[in-house]
Amino acid sequence: MNLNGIWSSELGGPYGWEPVGTMFLKQGHMTGSGRNHYTIGTYRAKGDSVVFHFEYNQFGKKRALFGRKSEQVSVVVKAKRDGDTMIGEATLPGHTEYGICVRFKRRADLPEEKAH
Repeated sequence: MNLNGIWSSELGGPYGWEPVGTMFLKQGHMTGSGRNHYTIGTYRAKGDSVVFHFEYNQFGKKRALFGRKSEQVSVVVKAKRDGDTMIGEATLPGHTEYGICVRFKRRADLPEEKAH
């Protein structure tokens, strides 16, 4: 399953899906950012299942995630893909009892790399 592309990310909250940022997926690697954070990590896909491992790095106004306001948080996301959407749960490594619903939507292909 090829996930290469540009994806939006959202967190499930009390008022519905809250936009978080944009992710760039390419051959098992992910980078992403939002107004007050950036993420760097990896992913592995098998069938319609995807597992992400990344570091969520906050700056500026920090939001509480998993009950803490940290500058850096390690996160695991286990998701299922259905076409151009992935829905899953984000947890801290080793602490699956605390989960946050996440949704990713494919927005575009990655631009072609050009020699400068």
